[in-house]
Amino acid sequence: MRKIIQVGVGGMGAGWTDRIAESERWEAVAYVDVNKKNLMAAAARHGMRKVRCFTDLAKALNEIEADALLDVTPPQCRKEVCCTALKHGLHVLAEKPLADSVRNAKTIINTAQRMGRTFMVAQNYRYQPVAQTARRFIEKGRLGDVGYVAARFVKGPKFGGYREEMPYPLVLDMSIHHFDLMRGILGADIEAVQATSVNAPWNWNKGDATVMAQLELNNGVAVNYFGSWVSNAAETGWNGDWRFEGSKGVLLWEDDALRFESAQGRTRPVPLIKMPRTHQAYLSAAFAKALDSGVEPETSGRRNLNSFASTFAVVRASQKHRRVPISEFL
Repeated sequence: MRKIIQVGVGGMGAGWTDRIAESERWEAVAYVDVNKKNLMAAAARHGMRKVRCFTDLAKALNEIEADALLDVTPPQCRKEVCCTALKHGLHVLAEKPLADSVRNAKTIINTAQRMGRTFMVAQNYRYQPVAQTARRFIEKGRLGDVGYVAARFVKGPKFGGYREEMPYPLVLDMSIHHFDLMRGILGADIEAVQATSVNAPWNWNKGDATVMAQLELNNGVAVNYFGSWVSNAAETGWNGDWRFEGSKGVLLWEDDALRFESAQGRTRPVPLIKMPRTHQAYLSAAFAKALDSGVEPETSGRRNLNSFASTFAVVRASQKHRRVPISEFL
């Protein structure tokens, strides 16, 4: 069993403490959080000794032996936390998004490469039955040649905190999931984008929280994406609703279920594959497997950079009112 230090144990971090506690591959050997209340709550829930609870990362790294670090801090903390751990010789699994800027993301990726450590990003939306079933359905050619995709996501969460202070909260914090999903399902990278950002009259965020974007993939597929984080009703699920149009018919992903409508007019549900582990549980196991095998993870920082850069390209496209190639950021 490998040893891991978790940084950030409140909010989403609380869920991660549960997944690590349930894992057969990982033992949490220390918690780090600047919020003492969150720190003590996590320690009490999982029996972490107080001498292994820290408000200072450097102190934790100096006093506790570990194989890896799990970073569940806000994106503006990512560079400092990850680079500090990597330079200390630890492998790192970090929550998405990869960082708070492409420049900082590249710094983390380069540091991991220089130190010979694995840096993996927790893109958990990929690892759920509905997404993996859609991916296999398309990979096996059951949809035929894919021509275009439509994706729609509408939610109205009121998180408070740093998200509501972000300039483009939907795109930079949430759309990364959907952009990464389309890459994973279609097996391609995003090549260029065009976009329009919308500031709805009732928007409770400081930044625009609605976007209409067109994404061009390097396999020739085009994706029309609409997303909003200030919906007042008729919400989608967190995955959104998707329409994959192919030469053999249409694959519809709605309410976390799949159905296929053939070009001949026949409709049938698509049974979802079974997965013993999903989301964070899958990621923690995949991280351990990557360290055991030395094989680069599917969502390594290097491989995830295209998903991440695409969010900043959408922001630039909406600001500059022009088509933006992803190469401008890579």
